[in-house]
Amino acid sequence: MTVVRRALLLSTADRYFTFASNFAVAAAVSRILTPAEIGVSVVGMAILGIALSVREFASSTFIIQREVLTREDVRASSTVMLILTAIIVVALFVATPALARAYGEERLAAYFHIVCVCLFLDLIAIQIVALLRREMAYGRIVAIDLAGAAAGALTTIVLALSGFSYMSFAWAWLATSVVAGVMSLALHPHPWIFRPSFSHWHGVVRFGGYNGGIALLYKVYDTVPYMLFGWILSPQAAAVFSRSLMICQLPNKLILGGAMSVILPAFSGQAREGRSLKEPYLHALEIITALYWPAFLVLAVMAEPVVQIVLGSQWHDVAPLVRVIAIASLFSFSFEVNYPVMIAIGAIRQSFFRALASFPPSAAILIGAILVGGLHAAAWSMLFIIPFQAIVSISFVKHRLGISHADILRALWKSGAAALASAAGPLCLALASGADWRLSFSHAAIGGVAALAGWLVGLKATRHPLLEEAAHVASGLRSNWPFRTFMTPVLEK
Repeated sequence: MTVVRRALLLSTADRYFTFASNFAVAAAVSRILTPAEIGVSVVGMAILGIALSVREFASSTFIIQREVLTREDVRASSTVMLILTAIIVVALFVATPALARAYGEERLAAYFHIVCVCLFLDLIAIQIVALLRREMAYGRIVAIDLAGAAAGALTTIVLALSGFSYMSFAWAWLATSVVAGVMSLALHPHPWIFRPSFSHWHGVVRFGGYNGGIALLYKVYDTVPYMLFGWILSPQAAAVFSRSLMICQLPNKLILGGAMSVILPAFSGQAREGRSLKEPYLHALEIITALYWPAFLVLAVMAEPVVQIVLGSQWHDVAPLVRVIAIASLFSFSFEVNYPVMIAIGAIRQSFFRALASFPPSAAILIGAILVGGLHAAAWSMLFIIPFQAIVSISFVKHRLGISHADILRALWKSGAAALASAAGPLCLALASGADWRLSFSHAAIGGVAALAGWLVGLKATRHPLLEEAAHVASGLRSNWPFRTFMTPVLEK
């Protein structure tokens, strides 16, 4: 079994556990707290998202993609990130009173104060995990992530039940940071990482300047809508939009699992060896769309029962938004692959210009939709925003890898056929249920079985490469179970 496939299995197991714990927390908390309470946390995280994007100017991605990595590089990365974190914390402390007054939530001050402590503690795991990812040592990463996810999930649910409201999320973040930091030091006990050094700071800043710009542009686009909802409409509106996007991210979390955390190190390794990334990129798109497209089509058809199962009856306003955003998300199939490919080939500058061309216009359209039409207008704007971002993003990758439109069509047509086959059964049931497409749970179960059957028929009829990949994974599971290498870096085998 190849190093990448073994790392993929470990990373996927890690991501699925994290997803399962986050899913359980979201489902439980959505039933314990009101949409308004969750909305306050959404607004708080939106503000923090913009602040945290500043830390990407010293991104740990620098460690992963660096062609020749020295101890001084690692120490310089840690030092610059510590300085940026200190700046973020000071800015938050100064701005907290004004932010709490603006949203009419005095407890936001305590929320931000707890999170400020978390920001410093997170630095331990961030740097160590980056080194482990470069080594493809996913056994140790799994142990760190599982411990942190379990601590955060347990803390959130217990405190929500105890009446801590949205403060449960802040205390859970602290629990996660402490546990992940302790585990990181236990599994990778190299304190030299955190000794201050400025000898190679210019390399960190040169890479981080563009990477931080990308992160800042994305975070502004991603989080400003929540801040506007909370300020102009209500925290409940922010929560409804947040939960709509969360439901539409289920295919990404369920399907790709830990694949994305493996793609950047794997692509970077191939690029360092001078190998072309064109075929691996097209193959990745082929596999992703075979999973993505059927999932989004089925989600759009069965949005009502999915929302009821995941969030509960008090979130019925989410389903109409999910239908629209799921259709728009069909165009997001390349998003998770484009950034790692561009970073792997050293095109960080072009990645910044790609972000500059797509995120500010997208943010302007989304903000305009919110101001004019509120929640539903924001959802419908995604039908333009996501395809626009896809066109811009793929155009940069095509130019760098020498990919033509015909290459992309050849890679995607089989997935398109399988997606249509998977959606046929659920769509017929939805049309028969009436104009509102309100499927019962029994009809949704039948639709799920029909979707799976149609998908398998579509894969078999087109001889999709996903079947061959599934056979490789099954073979790897048989030959590597149980994972005896769990606690050992893969590359040392």
